[in-house]
Parts: sequence; structure tokens; C-alpha cells
Amino acid sequence: MKTRSQKAGFVGGTGHALDARLEKPIDTPRAYAIASHCFTCSKDTITVFRISRLLAASGIAVLRFDFTGLGNSAGDFAASSFTTDVADVQSAASFLRDNYKAPTLLIGHSLGGTAMLEAAMAIESVKGVVTIASPSQPAHVLHHFGPALPLLEKGIATSIEVAGQDYQIEPPFVEDLRRYDMRERLALLNKPVLIFRVLNDPLVDAANADEIKAWTSGPSRIITLDKADHLLSNKDDAAFVADQIVAWFDNVL
Repeated sequence: MKTRSQKAGFVGGTGHALDARLEKPIDTPRAYAIASHCFTCSKDTITVFRISRLLAASGIAVLRFDFTGLGNSAGDFAASSFTTDVADVQSAASFLRDNYKAPTLLIGHSLGGTAMLEAAMAIESVKGVVTIASPSQPAHVLHHFGPALPLLEKGIATSIEVAGQDYQIEPPFVEDLRRYDMRERLALLNKPVLIFRVLNDPLVDAANADEIKAWTSGPSRIITLDKADHLLSNKDDAAFVADQIVAWFDNVL
């Protein structure tokens, strides 16, 4: 199926302009979805980019966007948090509802998937959630912080390095991550969840997928990727994930 990509944008949860792309099939979409990226990444990271395009080719329109302060979105990353990420997802859902059709599917990579689990509870139209190599707890990303973490715990703003790039972090960022207990939160999520587990992932241990499955109150399924890396860098891995999402979501609907 042929697809088209169009520029989009909306006001995020903290009032900043967020940059987005809407991947659509040429024909009328049979559903709308939202895709979110990993910690400090962007909507153009290959994981979200490829899967969004592949889903559009299967008839599902996908809105992928940059969280506040990342990519081409406005705002200060240092002032963002897991809570603001969730608010951005909710704003994305409102944008689709007001301009196209309410989303029925949420897809998130790494920490973006954890945010989607939280956001799904407040978005009534959502019928299913997909996580890809996602941590079960938001605080999992603190392993990126290294020697910066003790400073932040003392109330001292500092920077962290992720993939060779520095990011300024404020102490409330850490406090916000730690205030979420997803074991308690996911007990309230009575929606189907498809969980992709990447074996031998050095960033997110595969055991996180087991915890997400155990904690969700709705029906959940784990699919294991035994040769993929965290970003699904191999195109075949991304294509497999997209095919599995489509087949699973057809059953959900």
C-alpha cells in the first residue's frame, strides 16, 4: 500500500509547540495510532520512523512526534519529565481526535513505551498498547546518569551524556521518575498490551517485559526478539515487529 508523510504539529502538555509527522496510507486509514520515541531520542530515530511507515503501509495512520525539548519541538528538556511526556501523549491524542480521528493504538519504544502505558489509562479511545524494549519502571533510565545522579540527589543541577550528547538535567527530573510505581499503576490498565522483549539488550534487560506482563490487569502478550538490538537497527526486525503489531491489533479490534 502506498503511503504519504505530512508535517504536523500541536501544543504539548506544557504549552510548547511540538513537532510531528503523520504517516498515512493513501486510502482512508482504518485506524489512527501514536508512536513515541526513546529517552533523549526523537521522532526520526530509526525505530519509530520505520515502524510508523510500515504501519501506514498496512492501513494504520501513525502520528510520531518529538517530546518537549527534544528533536524539533520547543521547550527546555531540563524542565521536562516523565509526567510531561505523558501529558504530551495526551495532547497528541487530542490533536488526532480534533483534526482526524481519535487514536485507538499507542506504540512506544523504550521509555516512550512506559509513557504510553501510563497515558493509555487516561485516553478513552485507546484499545491497545504496544511497548518495544521498554523498562517496567520509569526510574530505570537513571542508569544513564552515572556520576551525575548523586549531584542531582543533592539538589544540584548537572548534565548527563547519552550517546555522545550532553543533556542538562534538573533535580525534579529524578524526583518525578521515582514517584511512579508502575506495578501499582499497571494494575489499573485493563487494556490489551503487546510487549516486545529484546534478548541481550544492554540498555533494557528482558526481565522488564516479564514485569510489564505480570503487572497489567488486561490481556497481555510477549513476543521475544532474540537477534535484534535495542533500536531494531536491522530493517528485518522492524518489519517483523510491524507485522506482529498489525496482526495483534486486528484481533484486538
